Amino acid sequence: MPSDTLYARNGLRIRAIRKTLSGCQALRDQIQRDLSSREQEVVDLTHKLDNLGKVGELFRILMDQLVYNHVKSIEGVTTEGLRAIFTDLSLSFEAEVGQRYNKLAIDFYIKQDNQRLEIRGHPLESFGGGPASVASLILRILVMRRLKKWPLLLLDETLAAVSDEYVDQTGAFLQQLAEKVKLDILLVTHKAAFLDHAVIGYRGNEVLMDNGERYLKLQKEGFYAN
Repeated sequence: MPSDTLYARNGLRIRAIRKTLSGCQALRDQIQRDLSSREQEVVDLTHKLDNLGKVGELFRILMDQLVYNHVKSIEGVTTEGLRAIFTDLSLSFEAEVGQRYNKLAIDFYIKQDNQRLEIRGHPLESFGGGPASVASLILRILVMRRLKKWPLLLLDETLAAVSDEYVDQTGAFLQQLAEKVKLDILLVTHKAAFLDHAVIGYRGNEVLMDNGERYLKLQKEGFYAN
């Protein structure tokens, strides 16, 4: 092969190699720029995630504080209701806020204080149906106010567990509560003493006819019965 032809071919190969090398260098430079850009994005995203984590923690603290403040308010209102009815028991309503299954959880307790002994336990387990029914009723009213579900509350034997010695105080409490929060309460009960505190009440009596038929007679009673 003539030397000039070989030289020409080598020159073409060298130019092709140089062109390929130039393309590789350009690709390398582009990859380096992309890599630097991605590394900066990672740094920026890490910074944002760190800030979001701090903001999330702040919101969690604020929400916990909000819940805590509401819980304390609920404790006070429910304690007032229990002491207005069970005047001789010195009862207090308490709530414990904690975490359960990664969610906020609230446990309710009733506590009785006296000079010799302090009793604290879950409402139904430690204090029976009376205080538990009253506490549950107050909580329901608070929820209704919060959700603006007004203006009527229906209670069908809700306070049946309240013993007879506390019925008078319970009736007075319900009557005052209804006036204070402007809530109409319709209570169905077998405890006739509640009628003494009803604005409008109906006493139901079964009447037996001479022919053996029976029917229910309602007699209007209460503050405005006439």
